This record gives sequence, structure tokens and C-alpha cells, in this order.
Amino acid sequence: MAAGRAPGWAVGFLSAGFLLLRFDFISCESQRIFGAMNGNITFNTTSFMPFKEILWKKGKDKIIEWEENSEAKPFPPFIGRVHLNSTSGHLTIFNLKPQDEDEYEIESPSVQDNTKFVLNVIEPLPSPTLNCTKTNESIRVQCIIPGFYRSHVNLTEYSWDCSPAQCINCSSDPSEVCVNKEEYLSEKIQCNVSNPLFKRTASIALATCVPGDNSRHRYGLVAIPITIIIFVFLFIIGWQKYVKK
Repeated sequence: MAAGRAPGWAVGFLSAGFLLLRFDFISCESQRIFGAMNGNITFNTTSFMPFKEILWKKGKDKIIEWEENSEAKPFPPFIGRVHLNSTSGHLTIFNLKPQDEDEYEIESPSVQDNTKFVLNVIEPLPSPTLNCTKTNESIRVQCIIPGFYRSHVNLTEYSWDCSPAQCINCSSDPSEVCVNKEEYLSEKIQCNVSNPLFKRTASIALATCVPGDNSRHRYGLVAIPITIIIFVFLFIIGWQKYVKK
């Protein structure tokens, strides 16, 4: 009987070990947080019992440390721009800098699983500019962010305010579209540039993309005087014939 129970016990032990490993994997997942340059960010945490000691770390470095019945002790370079709520365990960092980007973690016996936060500090988006070029029967419009902007450009997304019939994809680059010149020359289109924290827009009147292309209007204007001249000529000939009679 003992030999018969051994496999079941082994399976149970392995299952418990698997669940434990799975739980550890889930509990160690990092939460991505976005903070604005020169702004503030708060890392929120939960506890299952009142805090008696707290340690917040950035990577392997200490940020602030607190024990019950004592004051919190911040560490460089966070002295003067960090606040710890010893009741909730929340950590707030002020005047964010690019150097603050890293993984953050709270360590405390009151926290059941040490949640980690990955901080990305993002600079405000500058306003984009729209450039357009004429290509055959369409207009290619490009939405351009100034070259000096280098803050997490991989998080930048583009969208266009125009109908699917009006705007078509010129390429796989979402920062540009093509517009049929003949049908939509009198309209405007708008480019929207965004990231997790900011959004900027820019618009352009498509007529400004082809300022010298007024051939249709020019031909129409020329046709009117020619019609008048022909009419006057025929009127004069008819009048002369009438007078001779």
C-alpha cells in the first residue's frame, strides 16, 4: 500500500511545486508606469497588515527607508524630492528626470508579494509640422516631429482625421498618407501624434500643397471671354445684314 501511495504523493508534491512557481512568477511581474518630465509619479501598493517597516528600491539602490517610531530616511539622488506614506506604503517622486527610469520595488513584511514597477519618463510632445508634395494625381502628406525629440519615440503613434475614401496609405509608415488631388483639393486633413501621456495635432489645407495648380479654373475663366467674343461677332454680322436690307 505504501508503494501504491508514493506516486500520488509525488504527483501532489510536484503539482504544489508548480503552483508555487507559477504564483511566484505572477507576483514578480512588473507594472509599467509612465511619468511626465518634471512631473510627479506615485507608486501605489497594497498590504495585508499595518506597516512596521518599509524599504523602497530603485534597481539595487535604496530610495527611502522607514521603521515604526522613526522618521523616513531618503537616499541620494532622491533627497528633497521623494515622499513616503508610511500608512499606505505609497511612494511619490517629484520633479521626474530621465535618470529616474528604472525598476522600482517595495520590500516589507506587510506586503504579500513584492510588486515591481518599471518607470518611463516621457518629455512633452512638440507640435508636429505637415509637409506635402504633389505626386501624379495625388498629394503625399507627411506628419513630422522635430528631430530634437528623442523621448521614447517607439511609443509615438500617428492617426489621421480624414475619411478612408479621402486618405489612403502611401506606405507602411503611419506618419504619412496620400490624398486624391482632384476630389479633395478644397478640404483639410489633420494629423494626431500621441504617446501614453501627451497628444498634439496639426492640420493643413490641401489647396496649399498645389498653389500653382489652377488649370481647371483658368480654363473656365478663359472660356467665358471667348464665348462673349463669338456672340458679339455674330451679333455684329447679323446687324450688318439687317441694315443692308
